[in-house]
Amino acid sequence: MDKGKIPINKKYAFEYRYHDRDNSFKYFNRKFEVYLYEKKPLKANYLMHMDNHDQKQMSPSVYKATHGHKKFDFGVTTLNWNDIKNTFLDYVVEEIGKEHKDEAKKALNNLSSPKL
Repeated sequence: MDKGKIPINKKYAFEYRYHDRDNSFKYFNRKFEVYLYEKKPLKANYLMHMDNHDQKQMSPSVYKATHGHKKFDFGVTTLNWNDIKNTFLDYVVEEIGKEHKDEAKKALNNLSSPKL
């Protein structure tokens, strides 16, 4: 498994997890997860994530945290990795604010495709 953290700025960070190859996952050939956290002094605060946990569906889904710990699927409708990152960036900017867009874009550009 490949995992790591990519800081956006002093307040936010991405965490990614690319699991080992598994042919039951269509197209990307592995499970992957990308989390957005708000950095706090004692514990990071989960805001949202994108993953491809549904083996029947090829495209990944985006989930947003709520106060009731419910997840909402916003859906990503493409398999092109750059389009997926841009769609996820739109959701991230909506969550953390437009003033962090350039920093979030630089951080997301450090993610490699899980297909590689």
